[in-house]
Amino acid sequence: MSESPEPQQLQQQDSVWQWVASSDYRCPTTPTVITIKRWWHSLRAQSGKDNETEQPEQSVDVLKFSINEGLQQLDHMLQEWRDDDEDQSVRWLISPPHSPVNEIAKAWASANNIVDLQTPKRDELCLDTLNVELSQGNHAAPWFVPELAHCYLRQSKGLRWVRAFFAQALSGDIGKGLVVCDSWAWSFLRKLWPVSQPKTLTLQAFDAEALQTLGLNRDVEHLKHLASLSRGNLGIACAFSGSRYRRQLQQQQSPFELPSMPAETTDSTAFILHMLLLHRGLASYQLHQVLPIVSPTHLDIELQSLNYCGLIRKTESQWYVTPTGYPVVRQALSARGLWLDHF
Repeated sequence: MSESPEPQQLQQQDSVWQWVASSDYRCPTTPTVITIKRWWHSLRAQSGKDNETEQPEQSVDVLKFSINEGLQQLDHMLQEWRDDDEDQSVRWLISPPHSPVNEIAKAWASANNIVDLQTPKRDELCLDTLNVELSQGNHAAPWFVPELAHCYLRQSKGLRWVRAFFAQALSGDIGKGLVVCDSWAWSFLRKLWPVSQPKTLTLQAFDAEALQTLGLNRDVEHLKHLASLSRGNLGIACAFSGSRYRRQLQQQQSPFELPSMPAETTDSTAFILHMLLLHRGLASYQLHQVLPIVSPTHLDIELQSLNYCGLIRKTESQWYVTPTGYPVVRQALSARGLWLDHF
């Protein structure tokens, strides 16, 4: 079921910045013709016939974009809800890792003078003194949660606040609000609080045509590979837009240079990466809180190994999966049977 009125959908038709129901997100696929070409290049390479036609790797400039149009389209989508004082519902924006959804949402909240809802700091989530009661405030004034993934820790005491938040927000006790939630956190929280949320929006995937419209001047095959690798995530596409691109794939899995998982990849490696995605980044000591089965020494070794491989990086004491590491990490977690986000 569509979550936005038809007039608002019509306003988006000419824009590559499409806000859609999260259930309507469609990842770009690798066209069959590209798959066949990959197979054909592999056969020619095995027979030694590719040397005459082999083309050099391409290195190009990084795609840069402005969020202004995405901000305008979000304003169109939320205008009626924002201006309706009788509507006390909550709107949810789902943000895949490194997507511009967060940045756009924060800009929209700032432009509309919407104040952040007071949420606990992560170090407070497991304290016995944690207050889970939310201020009811002025119901006519919307509130904003910039990242729900930072409001829980996946352990028993670390889930109390987010449970209370769902109970109070969905009952209308704290008025109307806009919540941004990382797509991996959302996948987990939907299991924690299995109540249907029809008011969830996200940016539609950026396919090859959309990337070209944004100014990425590449041939069609290059753009389609990039859209497929990034799963339509503009932030990931930008990270690879300046990477060298191999036209002759031979037996390569990807035409782009990708980091590799550590040679000694264990279940602990996968669990650490999974926790980093579920929480949209964690400090080392917070990782130990959600993964007590991994010793502090082994945890440090794993983090250093993943950092060396370019799969994670540390920013202001928090470890995050990198944009270029994300496709590799997601595939590795899928191969080990861990549940994923839906983007």
